[in-house]
Amino acid sequence: MQASYRPTVAEINLDDLRANYEAFRKVLPAETKFMGCVKGNAYGHGAVEVTRELERLGADYVSVAFLDEALELRQAGILIPILVLGYTSPEGIPVAWKNHVTVTLFTPEVLEAVRQLPVDPEHRLKVHIKIDSGMGRLGLLPADAPDFIAEVHSVAQAELEGMFTHFAKADESNKSYTLMQYRRFMSVAETLRDRDIHIPIIHTGNSATAIDTPLLSSNMVRVGISLYGFYPSTEVNRELVALHPVMTLKTQAVYVKTLPPDWGISYGTRYFTDSEEIIATLPVGYADGYSRMLTGKAEVLIRGRRVPVVGTICMDQCMVTLKSFAEEAEQIKAGEEVVLIGRQGAVSITADELALHLGTIHYEVICMLAHRVPRVYVREGAAPNLVNPLLQT
Repeated sequence: MQASYRPTVAEINLDDLRANYEAFRKVLPAETKFMGCVKGNAYGHGAVEVTRELERLGADYVSVAFLDEALELRQAGILIPILVLGYTSPEGIPVAWKNHVTVTLFTPEVLEAVRQLPVDPEHRLKVHIKIDSGMGRLGLLPADAPDFIAEVHSVAQAELEGMFTHFAKADESNKSYTLMQYRRFMSVAETLRDRDIHIPIIHTGNSATAIDTPLLSSNMVRVGISLYGFYPSTEVNRELVALHPVMTLKTQAVYVKTLPPDWGISYGTRYFTDSEEIIATLPVGYADGYSRMLTGKAEVLIRGRRVPVVGTICMDQCMVTLKSFAEEAEQIKAGEEVVLIGRQGAVSITADELALHLGTIHYEVICMLAHRVPRVYVREGAAPNLVNPLLQT
């Protein structure tokens, strides 16, 4: 296990990750392949260790946003199939081919780069075609797709393995737009069948469709946010799949002192003690992804009790008042565990709660967790595995 000289860590529970994976396996048709989305450093959870766990669990594929993320996994010795969901430049095509990384195709210039690869029937570049069925982002329009796909099908250096689209509103209760997108996408698939072009993997589903409408997932589903224990929105049916948050962000109080009345706390002195107060300093701040915009809003957990953060959140530190503990506050010393996201006893603070304070979504809250915060991977019956990117050799 690597070292860390600061008590702030993100604890990643691999038993909960497995439980979420198995929960989806139970509700999806047996023949449906499972792609775990590990882009954005596995939504802040640590892409290498999460992918290793998915590989161990038997996932069929993982996906990343761009080629560099895929190469990080390959350099860690990970062999599971990897799809780059986003754009890969022509210069990246030989690198993807060399590292057995599947790329998404939707432009002629990238296809031309594929043509420049060596012709090797035993080692063709696997490609998936992206169709824009109504997201307005990457991908071919349905009317343009069949001819482009036919051209890809004729390229000796390419293995046409997959085709996919992405739903814009699958996490909403009204599924009419999602169904319209699905029909647009499937019209392309039908045209390809008429042209006798067979594509083995068709994937349309995400976390929301896997929960609400698994039959719209085609023969592979891409599960991202829900793999980590979060529902995509408040509108999906939470009774269908039980999820467990995988991450706990925790630290320890490093300094506890009693301040006199009317003492200013932090930059701008937004908070003054209104009586003699015991203030604890925590070694976590906005450089760790604990946003300064949480100032005056956030609470943390100490001894299973909510405690307010006071004063402006700093780059590396923040402060909490212990006045709600009354006389018990004197028992709280440096080294006391503090939970910023997660459960402590019967009480929890969720990423959704912080997202509400920030006017954003829980995706952003967990993805903001900085590179410098060590991840500690835990599972029952195994020693914790601490990964500290700052001290990796």
